[in-house]
Amino acid sequence: MQQVVAQHGFTLSLPADYHAATALAYHGRDPAGPAERWQGNRLDKGLLLHGAPLSLQLEFDAGQVHAVLSGSALLDWPALLPAAEPAVRRMLGLDGQRENWQALVESRPAVARLLGGRPALWLPLTAEPFEALCWAIIGQQINLSFATALRRSLIQLAGLPIAGSALLAHPGPAEVAALQPEQLTALRFSRSKAAYLLGAARAVLDGSLPLAALAGQSASEAERQLLALHGVGPWTARYVMLRGLGFADCAPIGDSGLATALQRFHALPQRPDARQTEQLMQAFAPCRSLATLHLWASLSENT
Repeated sequence: MQQVVAQHGFTLSLPADYHAATALAYHGRDPAGPAERWQGNRLDKGLLLHGAPLSLQLEFDAGQVHAVLSGSALLDWPALLPAAEPAVRRMLGLDGQRENWQALVESRPAVARLLGGRPALWLPLTAEPFEALCWAIIGQQINLSFATALRRSLIQLAGLPIAGSALLAHPGPAEVAALQPEQLTALRFSRSKAAYLLGAARAVLDGSLPLAALAGQSASEAERQLLALHGVGPWTARYVMLRGLGFADCAPIGDSGLATALQRFHALPQRPDARQTEQLMQAFAPCRSLATLHLWASLSENT
């Protein structure tokens, strides 16, 4: 029986210097994947909002973004809609600490040099923190294309169908925790990666890792709790803090791209190690998250 679909839309004004391409490229990094479709100025994303599988359409226009949420008409829409705008703002990075960054640009020549002629960047976050945790664990010690393929397989295996859409919502902790290791290893997950992912999902589900609440903790406390999770090291913890929890002053130490960008930026004879990377990133405090984004962006530019 065909489900009745409901749609609800709204429009957000964007800052004059907002760079939509950054958010589109981040959320559309698997442009024809099971949970995302990206074409031109439009992104369609399958996501969970308070546990409800929904399709979110974002279409960018001059100075604004039009958002349309679609899903089953049987969902509790009065409870969902108040969370819709904050979710979109989160995904677009609109609640970042821009004032601190601008002050840093004006007061530190090294930060101004990092920007060069690049447009202003905003730090888009995952739709939910758990999505960042999954991606960080999946991406450990493998290249981007293989990580993208594993993520796609996970969503196809455990993603939730959305009424009226061909997209799947990224699975939440309950869906991932219900999997067996053999289901993941059959999809080319290593045994350790499968164990880490399932353990993380179960920790979020049973509350031993209060993932969403970590955003309200200090950075040191959030990192401590993430590092207590089996299979989570410094890079994974920092990535989750940066992309999942929205910490403004966080550098993913151990990230090879970040190390390469710092080597180029400072004209170093070799890539800095973890200790040197930590020291070099101190120059961008208290805005190391946005500095990381700019350093990553510099890798795709001519040098």
